[in-house]
Formats: sequence, C-alpha cells, structure tokens
Amino acid sequence: MTAKKFGLNLQLRFIFPVIVILLVLGCSSVRDDAFLGTVLTESPKATDFSLIDQFGETVSLSDYQHKVVILTFVYTACNDICPSIAHGLKNAEKYLIDENNEIATLLISVDPMGDTAISAKEFLQDYGMLNKWQYLLGKEEDLEPIWAAYYISASIKGLDSTFTESNSKDELQTQLLKNYSVNHQGPVYIIDRAGNARSVFTFPFDPEELANDVKLLLEEN
Repeated sequence: MTAKKFGLNLQLRFIFPVIVILLVLGCSSVRDDAFLGTVLTESPKATDFSLIDQFGETVSLSDYQHKVVILTFVYTACNDICPSIAHGLKNAEKYLIDENNEIATLLISVDPMGDTAISAKEFLQDYGMLNKWQYLLGKEEDLEPIWAAYYISASIKGLDSTFTESNSKDELQTQLLKNYSVNHQGPVYIIDRAGNARSVFTFPFDPEELANDVKLLLEEN
C-alpha cells in the first residue's frame, strides 16, 4: 500500500465515525414506539386559535412556541369526565416538577353558554391551578371551528321549544336544570415545541404515561 493510499484510508477511517456521530446528534426525533399515548403518526400541525382566558387576556396556541403544550376540552358545570381529566392533569404534573416552566396547559371550553370568566376561575381554583393553567373561553361561533379541528363533537342540549321569554325566572332555572347539558369527548393532546400534535390520550388515562410523553418531547431538540 502506498503512502498516498494509506493516508486516504486513514482519513476515511476517521471521517466516517465523525459523520455517524453528527447524524446521530442531529437526528434526535423521538421514536414512535417510545410514546405511551396514541401516536399521531403524521404529526399534523396543531390548528392555531385565539381565545380569551379566565383573566380576560387573549391567548393563542402560537404564544407557546418553544413549550410543550397539553391541550384538552372541558366545561365548568361538568360533574363527570371533566373533573377526572383535571385531576389526571394535576397528577401528571407531579412527574413534571422540574419541567414546569417548559409546559403550558390549555383547557378549551365546550360550553360557550354556561362557561364564564368567574366559573372558569372557580374551576381552576378547585385544582390549585388558577395562575398556572389557561381556561379558554369564547362564543360558540369562535369555538366551533376549534372543536372541529381537534375532532371534538360537543352537542349542547338547551331549552325546549315551548319555552318563551314570558316564563318566570324560576321556570327558567327549572328548565335549565331539566334540559341543559353538554355532551363531549375528553381527548388530551400533547403538542411539541414546533406546534405539531404528536400524541393524544383519551379518557381514562394514566397521569404517569401522559407525563412520559411530555418528557419525551421536552428532551427532543
């Protein structure tokens, strides 16, 4: 072997490992099988939106670029699935204490008629999250496109057709208690720093498994 060939082989011997190392370092995307939620394989771009939070501030999903976002849908008068979702999210945060500043939790209303800034604050206070989570409110025409984008089917059952403005306040309250309800699903989306929806959990979910997926995305470059 000539000195020239030896030098070329020596160069290749050193260059090839360096290339491999650079490829590994530059390709830090999380493997799909590492997620514990349902993987959204095409990693669709999460639809942006602008709504009003419990403090009257305008909040957009795009405000949270460079954070991992936990996104779900609830309503304050809900007494079944919503409290369970909120408890699950709060318990998940126990596994994310060191990463709290890198996470945003957004709850979007599915009850534009019943949810208010006051009820949203009370709901968040019940979980000790008033100043940490954002409860996002809006009119039905503002919320419906967001529900559709995230595959939320929210049906609101209201007053019956015989009810009129001439009915008394007591009759109104009776009718509301009797007829008013909101039916919806409770998915929890995990959105990465680039704004892509990466995994989704459906109720009931394991808080530790949800925290696992959040951590995976926090570790991703």
